[in-house]
Amino acid sequence: MCADRHLATMPVSKGVGYLSLPIKTYWEYEMTISSRWSLTVAVVALSAGFAGPAFSAATPEQVTAALTKLLATDKGATFTLGTPTQSDLGVVYNNVSIKSADGSETKIEVLTVGNPTVEGDTLSADAIVAENLTGTNKGDILTVASIELTSPVFTDKETGNRVDAVSAEGFSLTQAGKAPVTIDKVGLDLSDYADDVPHAIDVSVEGINVDPAAVDEGGQFAAQLKAMGYDKLTLGFFGSGSLDEATGDLVIDDITIDGTDLGTVTLSGTFGGLTTDVIKDLKQPNPPQDVFGKVTLKEASVYYGDASLAGRVIAEQAKQMGQEPAAFVGQITGALPLLLSAIGNQPFQDKLAQGVTTFLKDPKNLTITAKPAAPIALMELLTTSQTAPQTLPDVLKADVIANQPETEDGEAGEGTDAN
Repeated sequence: MCADRHLATMPVSKGVGYLSLPIKTYWEYEMTISSRWSLTVAVVALSAGFAGPAFSAATPEQVTAALTKLLATDKGATFTLGTPTQSDLGVVYNNVSIKSADGSETKIEVLTVGNPTVEGDTLSADAIVAENLTGTNKGDILTVASIELTSPVFTDKETGNRVDAVSAEGFSLTQAGKAPVTIDKVGLDLSDYADDVPHAIDVSVEGINVDPAAVDEGGQFAAQLKAMGYDKLTLGFFGSGSLDEATGDLVIDDITIDGTDLGTVTLSGTFGGLTTDVIKDLKQPNPPQDVFGKVTLKEASVYYGDASLAGRVIAEQAKQMGQEPAAFVGQITGALPLLLSAIGNQPFQDKLAQGVTTFLKDPKNLTITAKPAAPIALMELLTTSQTAPQTLPDVLKADVIANQPETEDGEAGEGTDAN
């Protein structure tokens, strides 16, 4: 997977809105892994970016007052910003410390606010950068080399908040007695803003390095991976998407999970009906029930491209059963008609069995697509899945394609339709 692949997210929260990962939630996930790091989140939301020019429109005292007010929204927190200095980079703070009521603590070695402006309760800057962050919580230690926010605006209100880009490098989470989980780089680009809502988003998480033993308390999963030759896992998470409120189309270009020597899973699709009015209804605490009947599925696909995982699983399972891999595959594919009979749709069962058989005999890639003749409401799909699930493949015009030839950009091209 190329490093410039990205990930689309779905709608979320106050101040940021649909098609965006809320800044606080994003940092809770990327910076803290757990909601226990909520204080770290508050700091990070104020502490990342790119060094700005020498001129500062706001004085260090004004910036300090604005930061103090924003940080004070966490009622249980105590924090130390220290005395700021003015430099060519902007307003600089050293050895920032923030402690929460639950005992967790975040320290930032250097916090730089580049070319800041303070107007009333609003703090904006060309960028903000936090370097060498350390968070501790109940024995867990999180370190981050740097975090950047580009063109941040914080209003201390529900509206008017935005950021154009977020990037971070050098994550490491260490838990007692376990090897650290590290992430090389995280990026989030937000654009096409309207009413404080970014309507286009690109996300990438590169180099997620995991020791299976660090996340498997029982050890069984780690042992299975080791038996297949995986001493560690290196993953990536990428994607992009955009929303056009004029047409109501939410286009998910791709949501991809990529694993070195594992494989690639990519989801893509187009949903309709997400107009301005529908989005307003969905943002309500208790959306009206009829609004879910207005969101439609136009098309979707799920793609898996193998990078040795399937072959390793087959080899390991065959070994445990005392068989050769080819014999094991023959046994599994021979049983597919019976295993798939629960679907209750013979034509689709045959199509799926043929596609899976082709893939297992020579694991390359497998794609399942859905492209209904006309956009179909998600509520209708839900009802059909409960009342007549066997008709879903026909309603969705579902197709199965195995072992498509790869194009020059690494994507699957036209392949063998499992008909």
